[in-house]
Amino acid sequence: MPASDRPDANGSQRESAGEASGGPDLEGGVEALAGAVERLVEEHVSLRERAARADRLERGLSDALEDSDLEGLSSTDVSERLRELAEENERLREVIRESRARAERLRSRLVLMEDEA
Repeated sequence: MPASDRPDANGSQRESAGEASGGPDLEGGVEALAGAVERLVEEHVSLRERAARADRLERGLSDALEDSDLEGLSSTDVSERLRELAEENERLREVIRESRARAERLRSRLVLMEDEA
């Protein structure tokens, strides 16, 4: 127990000068408490906003999963499917490159035929 809260020789409790008048110790404590409460409220608001964003993201991801063919697949299955899709995309890119080259050759032949005509 702090010395200021111990009973004095007469059995009554002593108070410090600041406490008796509601002085600086009490005011400083109240201000510190008010600041702590304000910070807690701000943190609470921040956490609620983060939780709301996480909920929206989770709902969006769940909806996307339901709309996909991936529902019920394991992460290994999903990884394998992504690898297959990447390979297919590369094959399609190669087909597009070849088609562009053929189109360019055909265009060149047409230009040559026009020049000869």
